[in-house]
Amino acid sequence: MSRNIFCFSNFILKQTPKWSSVRLYGRWMHRRPAKVLLPFEPNSNVNLKEEQVIEISAEGFKKQSENNETKEKKPHAPVISQEKFREIKEKKEIAIKKKKFYLSQKKVFDDNGEIIYEKLKGNDGRISNLLIKLKSKKERLKAGQMLVEGWRLIVDGLEANCILKYVIFSRTEDLNNLRPFLPKTGVQLYKIPYKEIEMWSDVETSPGIFGVFEMPSADNIKRYAKPIPLQFICDNIRTPGNLGAILRAAVGVGTEKVLLTKGCVDLWDPKVIRSASGAHFRQPIHTSVDWEELPKLLEENTSIFVADNNTDVSDIQETENAVDKIPVLPYYGIDFANLKHITLIIGGETEGISENSYRLAANRNGLRLNIPLHKGVDSLNTGMATAVIAFEIKKQFIQAWARLKFKENNIS
Repeated sequence: MSRNIFCFSNFILKQTPKWSSVRLYGRWMHRRPAKVLLPFEPNSNVNLKEEQVIEISAEGFKKQSENNETKEKKPHAPVISQEKFREIKEKKEIAIKKKKFYLSQKKVFDDNGEIIYEKLKGNDGRISNLLIKLKSKKERLKAGQMLVEGWRLIVDGLEANCILKYVIFSRTEDLNNLRPFLPKTGVQLYKIPYKEIEMWSDVETSPGIFGVFEMPSADNIKRYAKPIPLQFICDNIRTPGNLGAILRAAVGVGTEKVLLTKGCVDLWDPKVIRSASGAHFRQPIHTSVDWEELPKLLEENTSIFVADNNTDVSDIQETENAVDKIPVLPYYGIDFANLKHITLIIGGETEGISENSYRLAANRNGLRLNIPLHKGVDSLNTGMATAVIAFEIKKQFIQAWARLKFKENNIS
């Protein structure tokens, strides 16, 4: 008996129902109320539409599907003819071949004057290999290339006649800013997603464009005006921001050249380039200068000055007796205009002035310059102290030249 009941129940469960009521609602869908009845409006005339419940049976669904199949399907008319389609396809293939040819020849503009660039997908091997190489000091020096960020720095490099090799950008607006300055050939332009540029950038908000230049040499720098007889020696400047500020001050004052001794931060570090604001393209800079070779780069009649924040000689450690005898004067207490040439030695904030700098100043009867500060202030930033002394020197030269010109005009 129990076996018969079990078989009968299985038979009923296996049978498909002849009709079923199906109502599906998505999880994200919410039913809107037709009207909100408030308790203080009992006699309000409300006309509500009754919700229509559609129950679809299996037979009705089959009839509807059969009716849809029996309907005549009109063939879609072609939008364009086959000849026109072939013509468009041939033009597209010709344009692609031209673009590939232009890219192989490293042409920047096509026959219509439009900028030619190659659009790359994310994580392209060419971009990653190039940027990894430029982020490494060893590979960067080996390739002889530098990386700049921002279209303004790229324009500075192009105006200084530096050789541009690559432009990596994400927005065509930034590329259009470079249009008047771009050369006709020799530059490869790549467009990549902004997220990838942001990943390689050293700043929080990337400008969205990279430029790769050949490193300019000190002999090929384009000078816009005659420099004043002043040069800097950077001694153990290890902070990128400080070195960039010193180079920026050197360009603003108009120095002849800047010498970086061994121990300074890499001149082509992206942080130094960014903080220098284009000084690499306008200022002759000699890097990794050995102290034994340094006298060869100095003028014979140059006067040595050491920018030192120590007013007491006893505070300087590990110096010889000859070095201890270097006098200290305030920076405004010297008549720089009567000197033929000036060399200013600048030390880092962490390491300070080295013994080699003091020995060089002592051998050439140099002086130590000090900036008097308000009580409670220990020292100034290296870049700020350099700017204070350098612009005092420039001011005195300008005043002397103005007096000389005034005398010449009166005599004539």
